[in-house]
Amino acid sequence: MKYTLLGSLGHISSIVAPALVRAGNTVTVISSNEKRADQIRQIGAIPAIGDMQDAEFLTKQFTGADAVYLMLSSIGGPTGSVFESTNAQGAIFAKAVQQAGVTNVVDLSSMGADNPDAGVVYAYHLIEDQLRALPNVNVAFVRPVGFYSNLYSNMDSIKNDHAIYSNIPADVKRRWVAPEDIAAVVEKLLLHVPQGKTIHYVYSDEFTTTELIDALKQALEMPDLHFVPITDEQTRQAMVARGVPEDLAELFVQMSVFERDSEKVYGDLKNEPTTIGTFKLADFVREFKQVYEKPDMTNQSNTLIDK
Repeated sequence: MKYTLLGSLGHISSIVAPALVRAGNTVTVISSNEKRADQIRQIGAIPAIGDMQDAEFLTKQFTGADAVYLMLSSIGGPTGSVFESTNAQGAIFAKAVQQAGVTNVVDLSSMGADNPDAGVVYAYHLIEDQLRALPNVNVAFVRPVGFYSNLYSNMDSIKNDHAIYSNIPADVKRRWVAPEDIAAVVEKLLLHVPQGKTIHYVYSDEFTTTELIDALKQALEMPDLHFVPITDEQTRQAMVARGVPEDLAELFVQMSVFERDSEKVYGDLKNEPTTIGTFKLADFVREFKQVYEKPDMTNQSNTLIDK
């Protein structure tokens, strides 16, 4: 079988591509970074270096593939462009899939893609809608919850203040996912894309910020680690101070408001196939401790699911 994957050797494709190669498949990995070419060859895949905004380039790489894996490399951009740029990328994806004659697609979307109240992640519906409109193409939409690695944004405040600041109450149950658990779902779907347009949720574990703090207190030997509630406006101002465009910061605040209502956020998981992965809170805390103790082990926060 032949597969073409976006995502270079990022969090998910770096797991999926070698697995498909080991199973005897021909795998092309698209990257915008020429320096990735040798690494891609080393795992037994074929590098395709180019721009994912180039529909003709994507069409060429998709042609002949039994299935393709689509994903955004980032979200946002210049102020006010989040939905515009995502819509444009969706049009490019749809055009390339159609021109290449691809009939099986796995698209990495996001929890919240179906809800206008979800803030920045609602932009994913613009890609979903354009792929849904393609006739005679099976599309599996994978909707993960937030990445565990988003929690690394608390690293500095934990080190400096022994505190986690958030505008989401500490007692709200939230779900988190690890890239390996997403990759397992993506690989399975690529091997057999279901008929029609389908939705597939995935998460690894669920816990409150209080439970996270309790686990980190022990792991980091920091008994005074505590939670500090902040307002939406303080959250917005903090992001703007870090260089996030104001319009984008507002969308992130809207997303955090959305996340306060667990039923609204996770209600649709009851209606669609949902995979619960194996990477739990205890696993994340072990990794967090390693990064905490070795600052050179960077583990960046992710707005999107992959990089």
